[in-house]
Amino acid sequence: MTTLPNGLVDYLIARDAQCADAVTQFLGGLTDREHTLIRDAAVMGYVQGRRHPRDEEHPKDSAVLRLVIDAALAVSDLYPAIAAVAEQTTTTTLEYFVVVRQPDGTWEQASSSSTDTAYIQRQLALMQANHPDWECRINWLATTRTAGPIPRIVPATTLAPAAG
Repeated sequence: MTTLPNGLVDYLIARDAQCADAVTQFLGGLTDREHTLIRDAAVMGYVQGRRHPRDEEHPKDSAVLRLVIDAALAVSDLYPAIAAVAEQTTTTTLEYFVVVRQPDGTWEQASSSSTDTAYIQRQLALMQANHPDWECRINWLATTRTAGPIPRIVPATTLAPAAG
């Protein structure tokens, strides 16, 4: 049995702690929903990997992802966050409005918002006709809404570094 030099052992222990801290920091920055989705996918990924025959070549990442999501959707009671996403609907609304450049260089909204581009173009033309020395343009705002069931939220856990 070969022993490792003390400096290398200390380095490996410190590196393990850094990695554990990075994981904890990453998980701490996720929303509860994101944390739950990642947990569900990771657990199912582990399960799928354990079920994979040892004598077969392992599929590439995108194929694994598809297998994991397919399996998680098949047993939705065990993976409620992924099942909830499947039931969600997302819509995006695009609204337009006229803005005017202010003396300090910032742009301020100068009209109401509308999804009707012809209406906003008329508003811009009217603004330019009434105030020919103003710099005007059309801006837009995209609003995305996701609706559906709220997945069961699993609180984040603190990961401790591996014992040395």
